[in-house]
Amino acid sequence: MRRLIIYLAYVWEILIGVLLITPNGVFCIACGQVVNAPGYIGQTAVRIVGIVAIVLGLAGLVTGGKAEAGASAGAAAGR
Repeated sequence: MRRLIIYLAYVWEILIGVLLITPNGVFCIACGQVVNAPGYIGQTAVRIVGIVAIVLGLAGLVTGGKAEAGASAGAAAGR
């Protein structure tokens, strides 16, 4: 069960990254307006954060799967 939750967290991170790099950009879900408030870091920075989120999510999925395989192989070997 713990492994499923970890995988879902990585998938959620990837999903958030994909939402950040959508063509329309970040907008208010309630009103549909594009965010241009003071302190907004800009579309380029938001897309960079989205790409970083996707990369971290994919890296977590890959390394998490390898760590699980290594742990199960070690347990099977009696370590």
